[in-house]
Amino acid sequence: MNMMNNGNGFFFLPLAMIADFDREEGRKIAHDRQNVYVNGDYVGDKISLTQNDGGVKAIEDYLESRDFQGYKVTQEGDRIYIDVEDEIERENIKNHLEVYTQIR
Repeated sequence: MNMMNNGNGFFFLPLAMIADFDREEGRKIAHDRQNVYVNGDYVGDKISLTQNDGGVKAIEDYLESRDFQGYKVTQEGDRIYIDVEDEIERENIKNHLEVYTQIR
């Protein structure tokens, strides 16, 4: 009988291995995910894959690359707010950011 088999066909993980699983979950930092809102409407989460992937700057760069104008981007904690005056531009930005947050 080895240490992981109790002789009845059941396998037990040592407590140290279970503790390792819990530690992995705790490694994620609060800044991994930022909620994105356009005029108060939630559109998705900006996921940070690396520590320096841009956050708010990545959203601004994306909107600029799509030739959007007339918006203001602000951040409060883990929330990114995009305020847009023009109704058509607002809907277009919302649609683009919904897709952007799904594929990033």
